[in-house]
Amino acid sequence: MADDFRSPRVLDVLAAEEPWEVPGAWVARVRGRLKAWGDDPDALRPLRPEAFPDFVKGTPAAVWFTHQVAPLLTGWIPVLHGEYADLSAELTHDFYRPSSRVGGNGHIIYVAPTDWHLQAIAGARGFREHGRKQALQLSRDVVRLFVDAPPMAARAEALTAAFERVLADRDITHLHVTGEYDEIAKYWRTDALKDSERAVLPELAGPTAALRYSLNSIRDTHARLLMTIPDEYAGDFARVLAELILASGLRGIPQPVANILGDAAGDVHKVLQEIHQDFDQQTWNGHVNQWMSRAIRTGHAPLARSWGAAAARVGVHLSGVLTREPWPEPEIPDLTTLFRILDRERWSALETAAAADKDASLSAAWKGVQNESTDEKAADDGTLDEPLPKPLDFSDDPLAELDSLIGLESVKDAVRRMVAEVKTNLRRTELGLPSHERARHMVFVGKPGTAKTTIARLLSRIYHQLGVLEKGHVVEVDRSDLVGAGVGSTAPMTAAKFREALGGVLFIDEAYSLTPENTPGDYGLEAVATILKLMEDHRNDCIVIVAGYHREMQRFMESNTGLASRFPKLLSFSEYDTDQLVAIFELQARQKGMIYGEEVLDKVRSVIPPAPRGHSFGNGRFIRNVLEEAVSNQATRLSSMDPDKLTERDLRELIPADVRPPTSMRAEDYLLQKPGT
Repeated sequence: MADDFRSPRVLDVLAAEEPWEVPGAWVARVRGRLKAWGDDPDALRPLRPEAFPDFVKGTPAAVWFTHQVAPLLTGWIPVLHGEYADLSAELTHDFYRPSSRVGGNGHIIYVAPTDWHLQAIAGARGFREHGRKQALQLSRDVVRLFVDAPPMAARAEALTAAFERVLADRDITHLHVTGEYDEIAKYWRTDALKDSERAVLPELAGPTAALRYSLNSIRDTHARLLMTIPDEYAGDFARVLAELILASGLRGIPQPVANILGDAAGDVHKVLQEIHQDFDQQTWNGHVNQWMSRAIRTGHAPLARSWGAAAARVGVHLSGVLTREPWPEPEIPDLTTLFRILDRERWSALETAAAADKDASLSAAWKGVQNESTDEKAADDGTLDEPLPKPLDFSDDPLAELDSLIGLESVKDAVRRMVAEVKTNLRRTELGLPSHERARHMVFVGKPGTAKTTIARLLSRIYHQLGVLEKGHVVEVDRSDLVGAGVGSTAPMTAAKFREALGGVLFIDEAYSLTPENTPGDYGLEAVATILKLMEDHRNDCIVIVAGYHREMQRFMESNTGLASRFPKLLSFSEYDTDQLVAIFELQARQKGMIYGEEVLDKVRSVIPPAPRGHSFGNGRFIRNVLEEAVSNQATRLSSMDPDKLTERDLRELIPADVRPPTSMRAEDYLLQKPGT
């Protein structure tokens, strides 16, 4: 079976972690199943033949349904590349006679209506009840063909499970057999999927959900790539979205996009005003391609593909493409160049591996000679460097990571006491004694960047290791994640986030925004009431932490009589002084594996705004931006050197010239460094 996955015909799905080489055995198995359906006289015939003129007359519905869903099971708006780019045609070629075919090294982007999974049922609307039930069953059977074909498996499994539940429920089956199509579509958008299934099939909830998923994917992937491969041109989410808007030929934010962005739309609008006159798409594509190329060269090709897929999805939405077709001109981003870079790196790696296998013994002997020569030279001229320090890694020891944090002595002491309390109660339970359990929900008060979120994550990991929390994850939310825009939408949104946090921590940042002043009918009050009820129903399954500024959180706790009694612990996070901020820089730099001298720390000290600092000063967040900017500047400095001559020290060492005030803070923290400015 392993040889099947080394087929030279490749389906490259950008969003997949690795390129997928189509297994020949799987393709043959699907073709065989479709051929059997074609030979079955009882198979449902084409339901809407006029929509599929390229099919052979009399083709069973299962074949054209396979043709319809095959690419879309790879993802919402998939980007397919290679000889199997037109996967639908490859699977159904016994019945399919297209007038033209896109394949080879080209690429295809598929976009379909959000009810694509109901096409067989939609086509059966004119049939009697038996035919409609048969269409429902074949929908399940076709989707099931893809459950063992990566990267379609997760989506295929979720959709198959949903169809199985429909067929197992007499009332829901009756709806599909006798109901109006709009009723069926509404059921699939609201009730058919579990939360875990909806997470991998977001478009089935409708166009708005699909657009939100696309925007979230570019925001999250852009942030991950920016953190991994810093780039001076990339900018933040607001900038990349503004660039995609301009590259799509638009000059403003489409209203559906603005509705989803909410307050963040203002940031995008501001960037659009700043860059629209000087924006040049070729220049932008050049910057993007250089960034992608650096990511691929440094071993982050999956992240580069994910970014390309996310940008493609958003570009499709912005371009208004609503049908299946090759990528529209102009390309957004320049996917042809990205594919070329990916292919070059991939074949280079394969050739290197083949050469290594061929000349393994010679290579080993030559390395031995080189090592001996290097050792002798270092001993002769005294240039042998001391071993570089290893990056700090606390992934398996959250208590050690807690101790390593700068400052926060009162907070760390409170956490240690909570841990001692848990251990004591566990021992009491082992001895058959009554435990003295208290609610573990907490209030965190402090300014931005004072490690509130960091402590929440550490607490979740610690409690997971102690067996108190089943999963030990953290779900971070704010008002926009809990409060809906209309009547009846807030409670379900809040409950969904609470369920997502079960077994871990629900961290509500800026919790006071749920109860704004002088707005008695605000929907945030419903979110608070829902959270309080769920805390009572799941008192041992989830820890809720509410966080925000001191004064505002005091008002929040007084807004509901039930809040104070359910949050017995309050941790206060103090603002950092300059020495502590410099120490945070050192800690974060060591965690990233960077090395530095005292001159670098002096430069860091010089870019920290003097006290008193403004209400919104970023504290540890400010320092993180200083470090990320320094790493980005170091990358720019090294880019002018021969990459083959760069040593590990070169790649890890920061120098004073790398340290500058972070670009993202110049217009924010420096204006806010003194109260009242």
